[in-house]
Amino acid sequence: MADGGTSTIIMLVTALLISTAASAVLVQEWSSTTRIIQKQQKGLQLSEEIAIDFAGDPMMVSLTTSGVSGDKQLTFYIQNTGSHVMDHLSLAVLINGESLDFLPISLDFVPLTSTTWAPNTLLRVMFENPSFNALNDNNEISLFATARSVEVSGMSMSANLNEEVRLHES
Repeated sequence: MADGGTSTIIMLVTALLISTAASAVLVQEWSSTTRIIQKQQKGLQLSEEIAIDFAGDPMMVSLTTSGVSGDKQLTFYIQNTGSHVMDHLSLAVLINGESLDFLPISLDFVPLTSTTWAPNTLLRVMFENPSFNALNDNNEISLFATARSVEVSGMSMSANLNEEVRLHES
C-alpha cells in the first residue's frame, strides 16, 4: 500500500511540474502574440493618419517653356493631408503610367518658410524634360505620386495619389 501512495504522489508532482512548464510557455507565447497585435494595430492607425492629395485645379496644371533649356516644365502641387510629416525626398512620380527617370528640378514648400513637408503644407513639384515638349495646351495626362512618411514610433508608411489632369500652357 505504501508503494501505491508514493507512486501516486510522484505522478502528481510530475504532472504539476509539466503543467507549470506548459503554462510558462503559454504565457510567454501569449505575451509575444499580444505585442505583435499591438504593433499591427499601431501600423493600421498610422496608415490612416498618412495621406497626400493633389492640390489646386486639376484642369489647370501648369505647362511652361523654360527660359534656360527651352524644354517644357510641368508644375503641380501636392498637399500633405495627413497628420504626420512626409519625407519629400522619397517622392516618386509617374506620368501616364511611365516612371520619370529624372529628378524634379524643384521641390519647394508652400509656405516658403516651411522646412519639412508637415501636415497641411504644400509641396510644389516642378519637372523639366525634353519628353514634355510633345505635350500641349489642353492635353490630359495621368499623374501618380507616392511618398513615404518619416518614422513614427519606429514605423514608416507610404501614401499615394492618382489624378487625371489637364495641362494649361502659359
